Amino acid sequence: MPENQIFFNLEKDQIRSSLSKEEFEELLEVKFISKLEFQTEVIEKKVKKLCKKAYQNEEFSNEALWLGEFYASEIVSSFIPNVLIKWINPIVEYGLFANEDFAKNSFMGVYSGEIRKYNNRLDDKNAYCFEYSIAGSKTPFTIDAREKGSLIRFVNHSSTPNLSPIAVYSQEIVHIIFRTNKNVTKGEELTYDYGPNYWARRETPLSK
Repeated sequence: MPENQIFFNLEKDQIRSSLSKEEFEELLEVKFISKLEFQTEVIEKKVKKLCKKAYQNEEFSNEALWLGEFYASEIVSSFIPNVLIKWINPIVEYGLFANEDFAKNSFMGVYSGEIRKYNNRLDDKNAYCFEYSIAGSKTPFTIDAREKGSLIRFVNHSSTPNLSPIAVYSQEIVHIIFRTNKNVTKGEELTYDYGPNYWARRETPLSK
C-alpha cells in the first residue's frame, strides 16, 4: 500500500482517531518511513559490502536467511499490522498496543530508521538507536529512528516482552524484524526487552 494511503490508529485522553500520514507526522513530530534509509551513499555502499561479504562467507544463520526470504514482501512494503498508538503518561509518552488478537510468531514490522555511524557522545542517551550488527558481528553503524522510523519505534521496554527482534538478511542488507513470541490479546501493550547494553548508561525502570 502506498504510504500516502496509510491511516494510523491513535488514542489519547480516551479519544480515538484515525490519522493520515501527514496528520500522524505533524502530531507526533516524526516522519513515518517503512523501510531503512541511509544517511549517505558511502554508508549504503559500505553496509552492502559488509553484508555481501558475510553472505558469501556463509556467516548468516539459516534462520536469518529463511526469515528474510519468508518476509521479503512485508519488508519491502509499507506493512502495518492492526495496532494502536496510545498515550500512556508524560514520562513514558506513547506505546504500541494490539488492536486485535495476534498468534505467536506473527510478523509485527521492521525497525526502520536512518542507518548512520554511531556517535558515542550523542547517541548514548538516544532511546531510538538500535545497534546494527551483521551476522552477529558489531559494526560502527546504528539504526536511528528518533526523527523518522516505523511504528516499532513506539514499542516500549519490558523484562517480560511479547515481541522479539530478529536480524534477517533480505534485499542485500540486514533488517531487524519483530515477531510476537507468544499469543497476544487485543488491548495488550506490545513490548520487547531493550537489553543490558541499553540500560548500561540509564536508570533501570522500576516496573515492567
